Amino acid sequence: MKKLRVKRWVKSTLAILVIVFLVLTSIMYSFGAQMFTDVTDKHWAKKYVEDMASKKIITGYGDATFKPDRSVSRIEAIVMITRLFDSKDVNSAYEKNKSKYEKALKNYGILTHANWAKEEIVFALEKGILNNERLLSAFLKNGKSQNALRWEIAVYLARGLGFEDELSKVVVLGFKDSNKIPASARPYIDVLIKKGIINGKGDYRGNFNPNNPVTRAELAKMLSIGYKLIHKDGDTDLTDNDNKNNEDKKEEVLTSLEGKIYDVTTYGDKLSITIKDSRDKKLVFTNNKNDIAIKWGSKSASISDLKEGIEVSLTVSGSKVYSVKIKDIEVEKEGYFISASFDANGNHSVTFKIDDKYEEYKTDRLTKVELDGEKSSIYKLEKKDKVKIKLVNGIVREIEAISKDFKIRGKIKKVSKSEITIVDDDKTYKFDIDKDVDIERNDKKAEISDLRVGDKVRLEGEYNVVKDIEADSVRETVKGVLKEIKMSSTPEITILDEDDKLKTYKLLPGFEVEIDDEVAGLYDLRVNYKIKLTLESGEVTKIEGDQKVNLSTFVGEIIDISEKNDTIELKNSADGKTLYIKYDDDVTPILDTDGDKRRESNLDEGDIISVVGEDKLGTIEAKTIMLIENH
Repeated sequence: MKKLRVKRWVKSTLAILVIVFLVLTSIMYSFGAQMFTDVTDKHWAKKYVEDMASKKIITGYGDATFKPDRSVSRIEAIVMITRLFDSKDVNSAYEKNKSKYEKALKNYGILTHANWAKEEIVFALEKGILNNERLLSAFLKNGKSQNALRWEIAVYLARGLGFEDELSKVVVLGFKDSNKIPASARPYIDVLIKKGIINGKGDYRGNFNPNNPVTRAELAKMLSIGYKLIHKDGDTDLTDNDNKNNEDKKEEVLTSLEGKIYDVTTYGDKLSITIKDSRDKKLVFTNNKNDIAIKWGSKSASISDLKEGIEVSLTVSGSKVYSVKIKDIEVEKEGYFISASFDANGNHSVTFKIDDKYEEYKTDRLTKVELDGEKSSIYKLEKKDKVKIKLVNGIVREIEAISKDFKIRGKIKKVSKSEITIVDDDKTYKFDIDKDVDIERNDKKAEISDLRVGDKVRLEGEYNVVKDIEADSVRETVKGVLKEIKMSSTPEITILDEDDKLKTYKLLPGFEVEIDDEVAGLYDLRVNYKIKLTLESGEVTKIEGDQKVNLSTFVGEIIDISEKNDTIELKNSADGKTLYIKYDDDVTPILDTDGDKRRESNLDEGDIISVVGEDKLGTIEAKTIMLIENH
């Protein structure tokens, strides 16, 4: 009985181990089959990309994508080419030569915006991949990396692979646009053609396109072939047998072109795509269905998605097409929110009423929602809220919603016959005003013209249009010294407030004036009276004055003195500004520090004096002058 149990235990254990082994090998196989989510088995550059990724010459992104169609910057190109070398050699070259290039790296923004690439850039300068520090000036513009051009990549790569000794003195390239290739770059392109790294036939038009950018997938191919040449690792599968069902990829140069779908035809395993380019010329490309990657945005698409008239970007070589990228279709619509829901799988959808029709669309994690100008979510929207939606490929990307009904409080910042702007908690809101708006101010029926900036208000309305306003004036008092009264259709008063700042206020109709607690008129006020203003929403309703004149003391050096005009030009020691002192030689007492009387003839330029007087907006009317120090 005991032996039977042991045998059963052994059998069970072996069965479990077999299952685990099968699961693990299945996982390992799946992982090996596709390293990046956006480089599938159908992608023309899959072997090149995965070869370079496995050697850590090109890396992917944190979301498990490679982004094969993204253009390569000059900085990225140098970094990738430099990774063909031993990292110890790169680090050693940097440590030995960093001080030599520090100024250039700093001046051209590398240390600020691309510090991660400084080691590779220094190595490239020392190795001669970059033969001049001034080339770094084209790497960044306003802190942003600039794309590398096809001819530049050819030069960098040929130098990096050590082909400079093999450059021909006389070069004749077969491209139709050879005249657009810089003369200095032609020998480098020529040697890469001879090495099988790039194709000498050009694209389907016979062009090299020297000033076009290079994609990450294209550079992966060039690096992979170049790596094989310099390391002699015998991995011929990457070049000679890249695609067993197609012609040798070494004899192909890939290019991108854009157009609109004109016709799509399938016959057997083949797919034929006809597009119209920007010149309305029809171009036809074909390939095996399984060798064409079709994408719509970041998601895979199918042949049925290739509709006549849609814009696409193709990756082609000769008459063969390897990828079709459907351009995003953006549509904007306006209507009303009806409802939001989600299914058992967590997929969210939203229903809108647009032009008397109900339309349902899906949302995802990228969907942005704004309600009344603030970040929100679809589940905070109310039925019949007014919306403006942006659809990308049928998915809701943006929703801008305005509440059907709203109530809000704040202070008036600006108001006109048709609009009102209020502030609440440092946030500004702007609304239209309904022509039949109901207004109350201080519990009395009012008009728009009765509202004042600073009033506290409560607004109610629909769809950003105010239909009801309840306002209350805000009462406050300010103190200062009277400096000016301006008489006009809208009288104004200017004071120097307690913070020594000039402030001007409008006088409301029916304002009151009191001087020393007695009723007075506006013309009874005098400059430099101490006053207190009572304000309602920033406008004056009452002025209370004190006949006691506000006197100030000024100390400074005499710059000039005119006995004829009884004026002194004084450099104020407090702020260095020039003051103009007015005095009366027969009335204004002039004293020394002992209290003895002096005459104006005792004053001279350079003397230090103290003046007690009344500031009359630019001129000081002296009450007393004291001579502190003779020059």
